[in-house]
Amino acid sequence: MKKIKKIFFLLLCFMILQSGTILFAAVNKSEISFYLNNVFQKREGLIINGDILLSTEQLSEDLFALFSSDELGETVRIYKPNVNLVLLDNNDQVFGKVKSNNRVTFSTLVQVDNLKTKISDLKITITSPAGKTETISSEQIKDSTEYFWFRSENFTYTFSTKDNYIIRVYFKDMDTKKWSPVSEIQIIAI
Repeated sequence: MKKIKKIFFLLLCFMILQSGTILFAAVNKSEISFYLNNVFQKREGLIINGDILLSTEQLSEDLFALFSSDELGETVRIYKPNVNLVLLDNNDQVFGKVKSNNRVTFSTLVQVDNLKTKISDLKITITSPAGKTETISSEQIKDSTEYFWFRSENFTYTFSTKDNYIIRVYFKDMDTKKWSPVSEIQIIAI
């Protein structure tokens, strides 16, 4: 009888270990491939019963939204403000194309509405086709309201190659203290 109990106990332990392994294999991390605005992306994620789960923090840059969660990570807040950009040259004329190898002085006008969270800072950057990023402006926002306009100081930049240059606006969330991109526009150097 003792031998049967031992065999039964060992068999039960084996079955428990196997089901745990099967469950772990069913819910494993995968590299998920997807297209966002027709640009191929790869992110770590989970596939559970055919549902694809991706991290909100990983997607915040792609979706131009502010993400925050409570301390337990049980509640996620997603804020998607409407942020529009206008590029103005020395004569306050709107532009979007420049000649390559030209040195251009310009400012960036940022128009914000539908901002449903508090921000502490705003930053504007320019990224060259080679991936080099420079800060155009970084300002503390003293009174964060749902609607506001911001115009950067004049900034001089040399567009050295024919390609697209990306102007991005970032907000720093007052609660999380994280920078998140919220809008971008491209300058085409021809």
